[in-house]
Amino acid sequence: MIKNGIYRDYLKDIREFERLYRKFLEGEAFESDFKNFRLVNGIYGQRQKDYFMVRVKVPSGLLTPQQIKRIAIIGEKYSNGVAHFTTRQDIQFHWVKLEDIPEVIREINETGLTTRDACGNTLRNITASYLSGVCPYEVIEVQRIALKVTETLIGRYDNLPRKFKIGFSCCDKHSYLIPFNDLGFIPVLKDGRPGFSVYIGGGLGDRPKYAFRYTDFLPFEELILLIESVLKLFNDFGDRKNRRHNRLKFLIEKLGRERFLSILDEYLQKGRENFTPFECDAPVELPSEKPEILPSAGNEAYRLWLETNVIPQKQEGLFTALIKLHLGNITTGKLKKIGEIAHEYMLSIKATQDQNIALLNIPEEILYTLYRELDSTGLASAGASTYLDITACPGSETCSLGITGSRDLARAIYERLPSDPESVRRFKDITIKVSGCPNGCAHHHVASIGLHGIAMKIDDTLIPAYVLHLGGNGNLPRQRIGITGIKIPAKNVPDAVLFLLEYYRDNALENEDFNSFVDRISPEKIFQVLEPFKQLYKEDTQYSVDWGSDKQFSLEDLGTGECAGIIADRVEESLKEGERLLQQAKTHIRNGIPEDAQVHIDSALDIICSGLLIPFGVKAEGSQAREKFIEQIIGRKMVDESFIPLLTEKISDPSYRLEIGERFYTTCKKAYLRLRKKTEEKKEKPQEEEKARKEFLDLRGVECPFNYVKAKYKLREMDTGSILVITIDGEESIRSVPQSLRDDGHEIINIQEEEDGVYTVIVRKR
Repeated sequence: MIKNGIYRDYLKDIREFERLYRKFLEGEAFESDFKNFRLVNGIYGQRQKDYFMVRVKVPSGLLTPQQIKRIAIIGEKYSNGVAHFTTRQDIQFHWVKLEDIPEVIREINETGLTTRDACGNTLRNITASYLSGVCPYEVIEVQRIALKVTETLIGRYDNLPRKFKIGFSCCDKHSYLIPFNDLGFIPVLKDGRPGFSVYIGGGLGDRPKYAFRYTDFLPFEELILLIESVLKLFNDFGDRKNRRHNRLKFLIEKLGRERFLSILDEYLQKGRENFTPFECDAPVELPSEKPEILPSAGNEAYRLWLETNVIPQKQEGLFTALIKLHLGNITTGKLKKIGEIAHEYMLSIKATQDQNIALLNIPEEILYTLYRELDSTGLASAGASTYLDITACPGSETCSLGITGSRDLARAIYERLPSDPESVRRFKDITIKVSGCPNGCAHHHVASIGLHGIAMKIDDTLIPAYVLHLGGNGNLPRQRIGITGIKIPAKNVPDAVLFLLEYYRDNALENEDFNSFVDRISPEKIFQVLEPFKQLYKEDTQYSVDWGSDKQFSLEDLGTGECAGIIADRVEESLKEGERLLQQAKTHIRNGIPEDAQVHIDSALDIICSGLLIPFGVKAEGSQAREKFIEQIIGRKMVDESFIPLLTEKISDPSYRLEIGERFYTTCKKAYLRLRKKTEEKKEKPQEEEKARKEFLDLRGVECPFNYVKAKYKLREMDTGSILVITIDGEESIRSVPQSLRDDGHEIINIQEEEDGVYTVIVRKR
């Protein structure tokens, strides 16, 4: 399959990374170019300014003992010594310094893995059921298919409108998240011919949606043809302006399923003109009905571990064992130990989609010996993939979008959960998933008990809280997005979860699973029973302090200055688009089509002018943008007035107009880079505090980034030490504007949620 590593061009990427970073620091490169390149190479910003997260891509979750050991050494050397396994079978290291990134990328690629396409608007890691190859119901070994597809497509889709996710399941029974991928595949046989049942357009996060079944049978040889056709359609039609609504699920909603399928059919027909059938050495075989029989156990702890962590394989006498990682985390020392154990017993290793590690192909005769060895290292906790195995995202601990401390809440819940054998057997099919914000990285929408973090105001005090979701399921055919219910203060959530489990235990019918119980009782009735947990009923509890924190809860450091980042991105994208249009004009002149060149030159001038006006809060397009540019930019002497004839169409010759246009672009780029550098230097200069006054600014209905720009210019008019009370609406705005003002050096005194999504932000000018 994949030889000499997944991605071959990593050394070239490292050199480009170093070049862009150097140019960025020198003020000669766009910030967006460096940021986008960084994300494509799996390097994500943390909440902490000077540190980064590195995401290692593990296609289908498959690892060798040697890779595990070397990855552990890399994490030990460059991070905080903790590896985090994700819900897409990746491995993440936090607290990595930017200057170490090139060496980290090099060492990861030398293990045969990569960081390429692990973040950003790319084709993300392609997942596959960890039981692929050992599942008795699997008819085609999808693990090999996921590897082959990765090998074919890696590095080819790194500038999509938004991220794109593909998943393969080994069978219907083990189809977790197939209904919630952009593309989901389940292997099938039709008249002895291999192929796939295909699902398109699913997704969690903002406004979760189910995928629709595209076909019951896609011929095996057409797999890459379909994937590339969907990717090209998404690339051509995806909404690149509205980041919140440019996943494939929103494109299908916008086009309508009928038109989407019609366009897709056109792309498929065009693709067939140069069609290369997909080939892969994945074994094809009929499903078996082998009974799942576990070995006998002499003690209760081992028996419970067998029941919850061990799965019989289709291969006679072999088993798969799950190592439960608490919240997906494992120290690099323990990770190395797993590599050593797998090497000693010649076992296969896989990362799972519920943040655990699976050891495969364990002979029955060594199963107890393996258990003892894992137990001695603290790696034999029972309850993998049950209610005792809570999934949680990093939350506000490191993620710049995290509202609440989801991992710390998960720890607090775990400490309250009953773990006696009787409870484990009663509750083992229940899942608990906790996200630190509505985005759903922990898959709270498809949990039996799901929670996502919010800010909640009670008696004029802002407190961390969670929205409760009930009855979700990520598997076919019972896939379901959980019912959204009540808001509960964070400090009451462990009590509420424990009460919910006891309420289920005491009121369920015999052999009634949790989701069936929720349906029978009704979510509304259960939410009503949980009403007392909405109140601040503990007198000795600091509800305004989040789990794992000793500070007053606040939203002031939420985000990473994304609104300012949006300004930079929009300006830089406008300049780059202007440059692209000028290059097209040059091609038209070279080909003797001056009239087409004129159209592209005009468009280039319009978009360059429009882009450079954004930092000044001016929204203008077309000829109006040129007029405003002369007034605002040339008027400020940021750009020389010699370009006025170009902007007022006093120059008519296409070739000469192009020459001046290219000079105009270069001048505007330098002007923007000077402005950015000047702004950053100004942030670092302390200002003397003068007599304070209070002013008010209503920004409701003003979109990002113009709400930030208006606030910025209002503060510029005010005296140092003065108070500005801003009224603002929208989830994106409250994530971005306060942090952007804070990045400008101002003090965010308080953020209060009013009602109907409206917030009050109190700012002191500094």
